[in-house]
Amino acid sequence: MAKPKKHSQKLINQAHELAFKSELTNPQIAKKLKLTKNQLSYIIYQCETEVYAKKAKPVAPKSFHVDKTKPKEKPKVEPQEEKTMLAKAFDWLLGT
Repeated sequence: MAKPKKHSQKLINQAHELAFKSELTNPQIAKKLKLTKNQLSYIIYQCETEVYAKKAKPVAPKSFHVDKTKPKEKPKVEPQEEKTMLAKAFDWLLGT
């Protein structure tokens, strides 16, 4: 069941046109339509959310299926090269 709207559709359309298609500021629009700043902000917010709701596409849930036919490949690790006696001596002298 839909909630009843607080403002008439005509007023909502006027506020929307003035807010998005004119160069008036929000306080000027509110004064012209005899609304408070909060009421105008609420009307503009409603218009924006309706527009975004229409543009939003439903998101399909991702599949969590695991294909067990393919074995997972492990990264190949190459063995470290053996250091020569000279390299070990330099490491010991330099303290690394």
